[in-house]
Amino acid sequence: MINTYNETQLHRTLKDLYSSGTAVQETPVEGFICDIYDAGKIIEIQTSKISALKAKLEKLLPLYPIRIVYPIIENAYILTLNADGTKRSCRKSPKHGTFYQIFRELLGIVHCLDNPNLTVQILYVDCEVIKIDDKKGRSRYKKPRIVDKKLLKIHREEKFYGIDSLIAPFIARLPNVFISADVRKLGSGVYTSYILSFLKKCKKIAFYTKAGRYHVYKKTGTE
Repeated sequence: MINTYNETQLHRTLKDLYSSGTAVQETPVEGFICDIYDAGKIIEIQTSKISALKAKLEKLLPLYPIRIVYPIIENAYILTLNADGTKRSCRKSPKHGTFYQIFRELLGIVHCLDNPNLTVQILYVDCEVIKIDDKKGRSRYKKPRIVDKKLLKIHREEKFYGIDSLIAPFIARLPNVFISADVRKLGSGVYTSYILSFLKKCKKIAFYTKAGRYHVYKKTGTE
């Protein structure tokens, strides 16, 4: 049976996984519905668009410790269904999620990240992604659309407390003066522009000069 609700199995499974025996799910807190509320602490399972939490974080962070749990799909197994729900194909996606995609998600809440009440937790997971070819997709070509995601395995987790904690794994590997290609060499791929926007927004780098067609950036606080 195809899940017709907005909540995916991935979201529901992680919500159950992180709920203790005393936790309450989908409960109102200060006018917002929170995924998990447990003894004065809040956990939000956010599988995409972390910036959608902006208003909630601005209101609740001064009052409660909040942990955002964000799964990154390292390996996706795509199950495609026909319009009647019968199986058409199953394959492993050639795409693999990486740490660097978190910067696209966090751009809208940079101003919240250094709040001591906020923890960002990344889960590296394998998932089954279920699509259906019912010609109701949003693209102009009406390609098969995603109707559900199912958790298969959790490989590992990382927790971050503030901006410096988040950027530490890679910022030290960049020279003091650098261009976008230097960021890309670290494996950022299609997320390079988001990383640069993030670092500029939190004032960790600044525009320095131009070298031909390249913008040259400099880490702040360096000579």
